[in-house]
Amino acid sequence: MRVATKTEAEASCGGLILLDGAMGTELAERGFELRPPLFSARALLDAPELVEQIHWDYLCAGAQVLTTNSFGLHAASLAAAGIGERQAELVRRSVQLIERVRARALAEQPAEPGPSSARFRIAGSIPPRVRAGERALGRAEYRAYANALITSGVDLLLLETFTNVDDARVALEGLVGVELPVWLSVVAGGTARSDGARLLGGDSFEDLAQLLRSETHRVPDALLINCTQIDAIPAALDAMIQASADVGLPLGLRPHLGRRRYDGVWIDRIVEPEVFAGQIQAWMRTRPQLIIAGACCGSRPDYIAATQRALMPSEAAREQAFVRLAELVP
Repeated sequence: MRVATKTEAEASCGGLILLDGAMGTELAERGFELRPPLFSARALLDAPELVEQIHWDYLCAGAQVLTTNSFGLHAASLAAAGIGERQAELVRRSVQLIERVRARALAEQPAEPGPSSARFRIAGSIPPRVRAGERALGRAEYRAYANALITSGVDLLLLETFTNVDDARVALEGLVGVELPVWLSVVAGGTARSDGARLLGGDSFEDLAQLLRSETHRVPDALLINCTQIDAIPAALDAMIQASADVGLPLGLRPHLGRRRYDGVWIDRIVEPEVFAGQIQAWMRTRPQLIIAGACCGSRPDYIAATQRALMPSEAAREQAFVRLAELVP
Protein backbone atom coordinates (compact mmCIF):
# COMPACT_ATOMS: atom_id res chain seq x y z
CA MET A 1 0.00 0.00 0.00
CA ARG A 2 1.35 3.44 -0.91
CA VAL A 3 1.59 5.73 2.14
CA ALA A 4 0.35 9.26 1.64
CA THR A 5 2.81 12.08 2.13
CA LYS A 6 2.24 14.56 4.94
CA THR A 7 0.89 17.16 2.52
CA GLU A 8 -1.52 14.67 0.92
CA ALA A 9 -2.72 13.43 4.30
CA GLU A 10 -3.40 16.94 5.58
CA ALA A 11 -5.29 17.83 2.43
CA SER A 12 -7.47 14.73 2.46
CA CYS A 13 -8.00 14.22 6.21
CA GLY A 14 -8.65 17.73 7.54
CA GLY A 15 -11.63 17.88 9.87
CA LEU A 16 -11.93 14.15 10.51
CA ILE A 17 -13.20 13.16 13.95
CA LEU A 18 -11.47 10.49 16.02
CA LEU A 19 -13.42 8.28 18.43
CA ASP A 20 -12.01 6.05 21.15
CA GLY A 21 -11.54 2.27 21.09
CA ALA A 22 -12.71 -0.78 23.00
CA MET A 23 -13.42 -0.70 26.73
CA GLY A 24 -14.06 -4.41 27.38
CA THR A 25 -10.91 -5.46 25.55
CA GLU A 26 -8.80 -3.05 27.57
CA LEU A 27 -10.38 -4.06 30.88
CA ALA A 28 -9.52 -7.68 30.14
CA GLU A 29 -5.98 -6.76 29.07
CA ARG A 30 -5.49 -5.09 32.45
CA GLY A 31 -6.71 -8.08 34.42
CA PHE A 32 -10.39 -7.36 34.95
CA GLU A 33 -12.58 -10.44 34.50
CA LEU A 34 -15.52 -9.90 32.12
CA ARG A 35 -18.44 -11.95 33.39
CA PRO A 36 -22.10 -12.05 32.38
CA PRO A 37 -24.55 -10.46 32.69
CA LEU A 38 -22.81 -7.08 33.07
CA PHE A 39 -19.42 -7.79 31.44
CA SER A 40 -17.51 -4.47 31.19
CA ALA A 41 -20.22 -2.52 33.04
CA ARG A 42 -19.39 -4.47 36.23
CA ALA A 43 -16.19 -2.43 36.39
CA LEU A 44 -18.33 0.58 37.30
CA LEU A 45 -18.97 -1.24 40.59
CA ASP A 46 -15.72 -3.12 41.14
CA ALA A 47 -13.00 -1.09 39.39
CA PRO A 48 -14.13 2.49 38.61
CA GLU A 49 -10.55 3.79 38.83
CA LEU A 50 -9.52 1.38 36.11
CA VAL A 51 -12.36 2.57 33.85
CA GLU A 52 -11.28 6.16 34.43
CA GLN A 53 -7.66 5.35 33.57
CA ILE A 54 -8.68 3.65 30.32
CA HIS A 55 -10.70 6.73 29.33
CA TRP A 56 -7.65 8.86 30.14
CA ASP A 57 -5.38 6.68 28.04
CA TYR A 58 -7.71 6.96 25.05
CA LEU A 59 -7.79 10.74 25.49
CA CYS A 60 -4.00 10.88 25.59
CA ALA A 61 -3.94 8.73 22.46
CA GLY A 62 -5.91 11.41 20.63
CA ALA A 63 -9.59 10.46 20.96
CA GLN A 64 -11.93 13.43 20.66
CA VAL A 65 -15.04 11.51 21.70
CA LEU A 66 -15.01 9.31 24.81
CA THR A 67 -17.77 6.72 25.12
CA THR A 68 -19.41 5.93 28.46
CA ASN A 69 -18.94 2.45 29.88
CA SER A 70 -22.72 2.01 29.93
CA PHE A 71 -23.08 -0.69 27.27
CA GLY A 72 -24.23 -3.31 29.81
CA LEU A 73 -26.76 -1.22 31.70
CA HIS A 74 -30.04 -2.26 30.09
CA ALA A 75 -32.75 -2.99 32.63
CA ALA A 76 -32.78 -6.73 31.88
CA SER A 77 -29.02 -7.07 32.37
CA LEU A 78 -29.15 -5.22 35.68
CA ALA A 79 -32.12 -7.28 36.84
CA ALA A 80 -30.22 -10.48 36.03
CA ALA A 81 -27.39 -9.20 38.20
CA GLY A 82 -29.79 -8.47 41.05
CA ILE A 83 -29.39 -4.68 40.86
CA GLY A 84 -32.27 -3.72 38.59
CA GLU A 85 -32.97 -0.52 40.54
CA ARG A 86 -29.49 0.94 39.99
CA GLN A 87 -29.58 1.92 36.31
CA ALA A 88 -29.70 5.69 36.83
CA GLU A 89 -26.95 5.51 39.48
CA LEU A 90 -24.58 3.47 37.31
CA VAL A 91 -25.28 5.53 34.19
CA ARG A 92 -24.43 8.63 36.20
CA ARG A 93 -21.22 7.00 37.41
CA SER A 94 -20.20 6.12 33.85
CA VAL A 95 -20.46 9.80 32.92
CA GLN A 96 -18.79 11.08 36.08
CA LEU A 97 -15.70 8.98 35.40
CA ILE A 98 -15.27 10.72 32.05
CA GLU A 99 -15.89 14.13 33.61
CA ARG A 100 -13.05 13.34 36.02
CA VAL A 101 -10.85 12.78 32.97
CA ARG A 102 -11.80 16.23 31.69
CA ALA A 103 -10.96 17.78 35.05
CA ARG A 104 -7.60 16.02 35.02
CA ALA A 105 -6.86 17.24 31.50
CA LEU A 106 -7.63 20.82 32.48
CA ALA A 107 -5.62 20.58 35.69
CA GLU A 108 -2.53 19.33 33.85
CA GLN A 109 -2.31 22.16 31.33
CA PRO A 110 0.00 22.78 29.56
CA ALA A 111 1.17 19.20 29.99
CA GLU A 112 -0.26 16.59 27.67
CA PRO A 113 -3.02 16.05 26.71
CA GLY A 114 -3.31 19.86 26.95
CA PRO A 115 -6.22 22.27 26.71
CA SER A 116 -7.38 21.27 23.23
CA SER A 117 -7.93 17.67 24.28
CA ALA A 118 -10.20 18.77 27.13
CA ARG A 119 -12.70 19.84 24.48
CA PHE A 120 -13.65 16.22 23.84
CA ARG A 121 -17.30 15.18 23.75
CA ILE A 122 -18.98 12.47 25.83
CA ALA A 123 -20.97 9.88 23.90
CA GLY A 124 -23.59 8.05 25.94
CA SER A 125 -23.58 4.40 24.83
CA ILE A 126 -26.94 2.66 24.40
CA PRO A 127 -26.84 -0.92 23.02
CA PRO A 128 -29.73 -3.00 21.67
CA ARG A 129 -32.01 -4.56 24.25
CA VAL A 130 -30.96 -7.96 25.53
CA ARG A 131 -34.29 -9.47 24.47
CA ALA A 132 -36.67 -8.20 21.82
CA GLY A 133 -40.23 -7.91 23.02
CA GLU A 134 -43.29 -5.69 23.14
CA ARG A 135 -42.57 -2.53 21.16
CA ALA A 136 -44.12 -0.04 23.57
CA LEU A 137 -42.04 -1.48 26.42
CA GLY A 138 -38.94 -1.31 24.24
CA ARG A 139 -39.54 2.35 23.43
CA ALA A 140 -40.00 3.12 27.11
CA GLU A 141 -36.80 1.30 28.09
CA TYR A 142 -34.73 3.09 25.47
CA ARG A 143 -36.16 6.44 26.56
CA ALA A 144 -35.39 5.76 30.23
CA TYR A 145 -31.83 4.78 29.29
CA ALA A 146 -31.44 7.95 27.20
CA ASN A 147 -32.94 10.18 29.89
CA ALA A 148 -30.49 8.84 32.46
CA LEU A 149 -27.57 9.63 30.15
CA ILE A 150 -28.89 13.07 29.23
CA THR A 151 -29.51 13.98 32.86
CA SER A 152 -25.97 12.85 33.69
CA GLY A 153 -24.51 15.28 31.16
CA VAL A 154 -23.56 13.45 27.95
CA ASP A 155 -23.09 15.48 24.77
CA LEU A 156 -24.56 12.95 22.35
CA LEU A 157 -26.33 9.60 22.39
CA LEU A 158 -24.64 6.70 20.62
CA LEU A 159 -26.96 3.84 19.65
CA GLU A 160 -24.28 1.27 18.98
CA THR A 161 -23.89 -2.31 17.81
CA PHE A 162 -27.39 -2.64 16.35
CA THR A 163 -27.60 -5.72 14.13
CA ASN A 164 -31.00 -5.27 12.50
CA VAL A 165 -33.28 -2.49 11.34
CA ASP A 166 -36.24 -3.28 13.58
CA ASP A 167 -34.27 -2.95 16.83
CA ALA A 168 -32.85 0.36 15.62
CA ARG A 169 -36.34 1.56 14.70
CA VAL A 170 -37.69 0.80 18.17
CA ALA A 171 -34.78 2.65 19.77
CA LEU A 172 -35.28 5.68 17.52
CA GLU A 173 -39.02 5.64 18.23
CA GLY A 174 -38.16 5.84 21.91
CA LEU A 175 -35.98 8.91 21.32
CA VAL A 176 -38.61 11.09 19.63
CA GLY A 177 -38.17 14.65 20.88
CA VAL A 178 -34.58 14.19 22.09
CA GLU A 179 -32.64 17.34 21.26
CA LEU A 180 -29.10 16.04 21.76
CA PRO A 181 -27.38 14.64 18.67
CA VAL A 182 -28.11 10.95 18.13
CA TRP A 183 -25.62 8.74 16.26
CA LEU A 184 -26.65 5.29 15.07
CA SER A 185 -23.97 2.61 14.67
CA VAL A 186 -24.71 -0.78 13.14
CA VAL A 187 -22.94 -4.10 12.70
CA ALA A 188 -22.39 -5.31 9.14
CA GLY A 189 -21.29 -8.73 8.02
CA GLY A 190 -24.37 -10.72 7.08
CA THR A 191 -24.86 -14.09 8.70
CA ALA A 192 -21.35 -15.17 7.66
CA ARG A 193 -19.63 -12.13 9.25
CA SER A 194 -17.64 -11.60 6.06
CA ASP A 195 -20.51 -10.28 3.91
CA GLY A 196 -20.23 -6.58 4.53
CA ALA A 197 -22.98 -5.69 2.08
CA ARG A 198 -25.67 -6.51 4.67
CA LEU A 199 -26.24 -6.02 8.37
CA LEU A 200 -25.37 -8.89 10.66
CA GLY A 201 -29.07 -9.68 11.09
CA GLY A 202 -29.54 -9.94 7.33
CA ASP A 203 -31.18 -6.60 6.54
CA SER A 204 -29.85 -4.56 3.63
CA PHE A 205 -28.37 -1.10 3.97
CA GLU A 206 -31.23 0.17 1.83
CA ASP A 207 -33.62 -1.14 4.49
CA LEU A 208 -31.54 0.73 7.06
CA ALA A 209 -31.54 3.91 4.98
CA GLN A 210 -35.32 4.07 5.23
CA LEU A 211 -34.83 4.99 8.89
CA LEU A 212 -32.96 8.06 7.73
CA ARG A 213 -35.89 9.28 5.63
CA SER A 214 -38.87 8.70 7.94
CA GLU A 215 -40.33 11.24 10.36
CA THR A 216 -42.10 8.69 12.58
CA HIS A 217 -39.10 8.50 14.92
CA ARG A 218 -35.95 10.40 15.90
CA VAL A 219 -33.85 10.53 12.72
CA PRO A 220 -30.18 9.94 13.55
CA ASP A 221 -27.66 12.74 12.99
CA ALA A 222 -24.83 10.41 11.91
CA LEU A 223 -24.56 6.81 10.73
CA LEU A 224 -21.64 4.52 11.54
CA ILE A 225 -20.50 0.93 11.20
CA ASN A 226 -19.00 -0.72 14.26
CA CYS A 227 -18.03 -4.16 15.59
CA THR A 228 -17.64 -5.33 12.00
CA GLN A 229 -14.86 -7.67 10.91
CA ILE A 230 -12.19 -5.57 9.26
CA ASP A 231 -12.15 -7.54 6.00
CA ALA A 232 -15.90 -6.92 5.62
CA ILE A 233 -15.50 -3.15 6.00
CA PRO A 234 -14.96 -2.13 2.33
CA ALA A 235 -18.19 -3.74 1.13
CA ALA A 236 -20.03 -2.38 4.17
CA LEU A 237 -18.79 1.16 3.56
CA ASP A 238 -19.76 1.10 -0.08
CA ALA A 239 -23.21 -0.30 0.70
CA MET A 240 -23.78 2.30 3.43
CA ILE A 241 -22.60 5.18 1.24
CA GLN A 242 -24.72 4.13 -1.71
CA ALA A 243 -27.88 3.56 0.34
CA SER A 244 -27.63 6.88 2.21
CA ALA A 245 -26.40 9.04 -0.68
CA ASP A 246 -29.58 11.14 -0.85
CA VAL A 247 -29.62 11.84 2.89
CA GLY A 248 -26.23 13.48 3.33
CA LEU A 249 -25.53 12.37 6.89
CA PRO A 250 -21.99 12.28 8.30
CA LEU A 251 -20.73 8.69 8.11
CA GLY A 252 -18.13 6.79 10.06
CA LEU A 253 -16.58 3.46 11.00
CA ARG A 254 -15.21 1.56 14.01
CA PRO A 255 -14.01 -1.89 12.85
CA HIS A 256 -13.27 -4.72 15.21
CA LEU A 257 -9.89 -6.36 14.83
CA GLY A 258 -10.51 -10.05 15.37
CA ARG A 259 -11.53 -13.08 13.38
CA ARG A 260 -11.57 -16.87 13.61
CA ARG A 261 -8.45 -18.66 12.45
CA TYR A 262 -8.62 -21.58 10.01
CA ASP A 263 -8.89 -23.98 12.97
CA GLY A 264 -11.66 -22.03 14.70
CA VAL A 265 -9.49 -20.32 17.31
CA TRP A 266 -10.47 -16.68 17.85
CA ILE A 267 -7.68 -14.17 17.22
CA ASP A 268 -8.24 -10.82 18.95
CA ARG A 269 -6.12 -8.78 16.53
CA ILE A 270 -5.22 -9.64 12.98
CA VAL A 271 -3.51 -6.31 12.21
CA GLU A 272 -1.00 -4.15 14.07
CA PRO A 273 -1.71 -0.49 14.98
CA GLU A 274 0.15 1.15 12.08
CA VAL A 275 -1.41 -1.22 9.55
CA PHE A 276 -4.85 -0.55 10.99
CA ALA A 277 -4.30 3.21 10.89
CA GLY A 278 -3.06 3.09 7.31
CA GLN A 279 -6.13 1.14 6.25
CA ILE A 280 -8.48 3.59 7.98
CA GLN A 281 -6.66 6.45 6.27
CA ALA A 282 -6.95 4.81 2.86
CA TRP A 283 -10.66 4.09 3.24
CA MET A 284 -11.39 7.65 4.35
CA ARG A 285 -9.20 9.23 1.69
CA THR A 286 -11.11 7.40 -1.07
CA ARG A 287 -14.56 7.91 0.50
CA PRO A 288 -14.97 11.58 1.45
CA GLN A 289 -18.39 10.90 3.01
CA LEU A 290 -16.52 9.30 5.93
CA ILE A 291 -15.59 11.86 8.58
CA ILE A 292 -15.75 9.81 11.82
CA ALA A 293 -13.34 7.00 12.71
CA GLY A 294 -12.45 4.87 15.70
CA ALA A 295 -12.00 1.23 16.63
CA CYS A 296 -14.00 -1.52 18.31
CA CYS A 297 -13.32 -4.93 19.89
CA GLY A 298 -9.66 -5.89 20.03
CA SER A 299 -8.40 -2.32 19.90
CA ARG A 300 -6.24 -0.59 22.50
CA PRO A 301 -5.07 3.02 22.94
CA ASP A 302 -2.07 2.45 20.68
CA TYR A 303 -4.47 1.81 17.79
CA ILE A 304 -6.13 5.16 18.39
CA ALA A 305 -2.75 6.87 18.69
CA ALA A 306 -1.62 5.40 15.37
CA THR A 307 -4.89 6.47 13.75
CA GLN A 308 -4.45 10.01 15.03
CA ARG A 309 -0.98 10.15 13.50
CA ALA A 310 -2.39 9.00 10.17
CA LEU A 311 -5.51 11.19 10.10
CA MET A 312 -4.24 14.25 11.95
CA PRO A 313 -0.53 14.61 11.11
CA SER A 314 -0.29 18.20 12.35
CA GLU A 315 -1.68 20.49 15.03
CA ALA A 316 -3.63 22.30 12.31
CA ALA A 317 -5.35 19.06 11.29
CA ARG A 318 -6.27 18.36 14.92
CA GLU A 319 -7.75 21.83 15.26
CA GLN A 320 -9.77 21.28 12.09
CA ALA A 321 -11.10 18.10 13.65
CA PHE A 322 -12.26 19.93 16.78
CA VAL A 323 -13.97 22.54 14.62
CA ARG A 324 -15.83 19.81 12.73
CA LEU A 325 -16.74 18.11 16.03
CA ALA A 326 -18.16 21.37 17.37
CA GLU A 327 -20.32 21.64 14.26
CA LEU A 328 -21.75 18.15 14.74
CA VAL A 329 -22.00 18.21 18.53
CA PRO A 330 -22.35 21.83 19.70
